[in-house]
Amino acid sequence: MDPSLRAGDADRRQVVAELQRHFVEGRLSSDELSERVDHAYAARTFGELQALTTDLPAQQPTVASIERQHHWWTPFVSVPGVVLVAMVAILVVTWLVWLPNGGTVAWPVLILGGVFFIGRPPRLRRRR
Repeated sequence: MDPSLRAGDADRRQVVAELQRHFVEGRLSSDELSERVDHAYAARTFGELQALTTDLPAQQPTVASIERQHHWWTPFVSVPGVVLVAMVAILVVTWLVWLPNGGTVAWPVLILGGVFFIGRPPRLRRRR
């Protein structure tokens, strides 16, 4: 990026967050952090912001930041997860249709539950 371009508030906040991360990791003292944060908020260009972090290593993705990218729905974005969600949806719909008509709900449960066991190989027994 061209160092002569003007920096925005979001750019300044990003540099301050990076400086704080380096402080937490022990690369900066509290006095250095305070001084650099003041300079970051006073910076007008990208060049001035880059000068605040040139002596610090670049951020590398950590396991914690990678784990934060997983959401509650992540396991369902696979083929077995989609099949499971579809089967549960079918079960709920059949239950809602069948229940007011006075029927039992055992057959959808047995049919859809049996689908999970079809095609599974028998487990091998351990020999002692």
